[in-house]
Amino acid sequence: MIGFQTPQGVRDELFREYEEKQNMLKGISGIFKSFGYREVATPTIEYYEVFSSIKSSIIKNEIFKLIDKSGELLALRPDATIPIARIVANNYKSSKKNYKLFYNTQVFKMSNEKKREVTQTGVEYFGNINPEADAEVISIAIKTLIENGAEFHIEIGNAGYYKGLLEEVQLSDVLESKLKELVESKNFAEIKKFVESLDISEEHREILAKIPDLYGDFTQTLEEAEEYCLNDNMRNAVEDLKEIYDVLSDYGYEDHISLDLGLINDLDYYTGMVFKGYVKGYGETVLSGGRYDTLTKYYGQYIPATGFGLNVDDLINAITVQEAGCDASDKYIDYKINYKKDVRKSAIELAESLRSSGYVVELERKDSFEKLGEELGVSKLISLGESESIELEDMETGKAERLSVSEFKEKI
Repeated sequence: MIGFQTPQGVRDELFREYEEKQNMLKGISGIFKSFGYREVATPTIEYYEVFSSIKSSIIKNEIFKLIDKSGELLALRPDATIPIARIVANNYKSSKKNYKLFYNTQVFKMSNEKKREVTQTGVEYFGNINPEADAEVISIAIKTLIENGAEFHIEIGNAGYYKGLLEEVQLSDVLESKLKELVESKNFAEIKKFVESLDISEEHREILAKIPDLYGDFTQTLEEAEEYCLNDNMRNAVEDLKEIYDVLSDYGYEDHISLDLGLINDLDYYTGMVFKGYVKGYGETVLSGGRYDTLTKYYGQYIPATGFGLNVDDLINAITVQEAGCDASDKYIDYKINYKKDVRKSAIELAESLRSSGYVVELERKDSFEKLGEELGVSKLISLGESESIELEDMETGKAERLSVSEFKEKI
């Protein structure tokens, strides 16, 4: 009987699970407070315009809409940062002062049918435009994961680098949208075809095709990215990333981070540094954040800001998988080959070649190669797209390289 069930995407939490979550939140709040952040709360229900006015397709697609008795259009909170930006813009007159805030709250997302209500915690740092502030929020995220016993990795990018490149290339909105989709999915073969079809210079083609490949070791990738800078915005992004790396190195966190300049999820929302956190063995992002200097302008003030949100439910699940699942040394699959439909035959031939050499090999068709975290139980991951080149990633070290199929066969 439907009256005794919860709606799709929400669920009950019994005492043991609820207490575990509250204990985790208490510990995380203690970390935030130790950095000088103070807790705030916002209403579960806001005016719809609080969110719809933000130029972000991601936010608009998430909103649960309500109508009150007077006919006002309302919304369940789909995002924790936006209402806090509203608080700061409405209640603090001086944008020269720094405000360090944190929250523990529920957010509601229409598009996620499995998890429509999630517990989220995070920090927001308003008023400081310097890269040290970005590094601070990343360091808080790292410390939070360390204190909760997670084995994790943080990927850092900068939206300003990609935006600076687009300023030079001058694509239409339709072409920009298509390019963004390809870069996010790291579809190297399709990106190459796409940029070759554009009426742009050869230099611009080369750099556009290179963007999704600019990831890996932080310092090496940043040196490579610096060579492709075409304007001050791209150079400023590189300089900011250098400073962020230096600060995180001072914390001793350099082994937890890598660079990915293909992190361009919501360019309308983020203005600079962006980052995501993954827990080993778990297939979803557990935290994400970045710099959003223009957000408070929607509410009448310019106050630069940076921060992150952590999905508490995902972190609990990730740690559970980590503790109950494979040990880092328990890699029962030597190679996993993710392949596009059009190259299935090549993938099967490669898998059979590896199996004949004594390796355990798993095959899986993928529509895109967007990284979602470590593949559980896999030693090495091969991504085989439309071209004859492969991406080989060591799941233990995180190191990745591109090489031809023949070069790969010679290596093994």
